Amino acid sequence: MAILWFGKAKTLEDFKVKDLRKERLRQEVEQDQLVIRMKRAQDEHDGYLDAASEPGLSDAEVDVAAYKMDVATKRKEKAESELQYVLSRLQVIDSTVDILEQKAELQKKGVWKTIAEMDDEALRDQLEQFAVERKENRLNVNRIAELMETDTLAVKASRSAGFRRSREAIEKARAQKSQL
Repeated sequence: MAILWFGKAKTLEDFKVKDLRKERLRQEVEQDQLVIRMKRAQDEHDGYLDAASEPGLSDAEVDVAAYKMDVATKRKEKAESELQYVLSRLQVIDSTVDILEQKAELQKKGVWKTIAEMDDEALRDQLEQFAVERKENRLNVNRIAELMETDTLAVKASRSAGFRRSREAIEKARAQKSQL
């Protein structure tokens, strides 16, 4: 069984920096695709908001737009959550490359043997911890994404919180347009 989530490596020593850099490139491509998905979903949301805020639309048309806005928001938030996962993978890859590049120094200090003998779970935890220490400014991003997704899924009566926010945004934009 491979350690981490990719390749055929069974131990840390089986990894090659070249392979890790290829995996990093794949993750960067995934990151770019997710950013594009997020932008498209936001553009779709904004388009529905603009169209639904026009005066003269029926309540049914506004409701449909609010539901579609909510769906677009959920797609965006799902892409954001997936993006956080990709960013975590990138950090772990960077940590692994750092460790492999420092192998000689770690061997001199007697630490390499301990690292190389760690089981998959312990190694993954250590690499993640190292990634966290390298990127302290992103410590709470996954938690923030989780909270945002939970809020969207909250349902009160038969409509989600996202639907209600979308409906309120439409009504506010509609009021602003009618004042012009």
